[in-house]
Amino acid sequence: MASSARKVIDNIVEFIEVKTEQIKLRIIARIARMLSGIFALSMVAVFGLFFLFFLSIAFSEMINLGLDSTYLGYLIISGAYLLIIIVVILLVKSRKLQKWIEALIIKLEEAKYEQERDN
Repeated sequence: MASSARKVIDNIVEFIEVKTEQIKLRIIARIARMLSGIFALSMVAVFGLFFLFFLSIAFSEMINLGLDSTYLGYLIISGAYLLIIIVVILLVKSRKLQKWIEALIIKLEEAKYEQERDN
């Protein structure tokens, strides 16, 4: 009787260890997925900024040619960016931007969860 009780206890302990290890592996996998996503997004952001920078220079030069000026194109493009910054600041202050980003993250996480569940 004592040996069968000992086997049950050993099985329970082993089950708990396996479950704990499984949870650790799931957490590690989720962190790895998040970090890889952050890295990929960072790369896209960096190249996107380079693209935007050179596109801005090109538009500024086009405006300079159209207005026969050496600096007005740069001022106009800079003013457009200033307006965008002001709009973003107003959205941040009203917490609308944060709510939109939170909703987007929740939707993405729900989609990932659904995809994991289906697999």
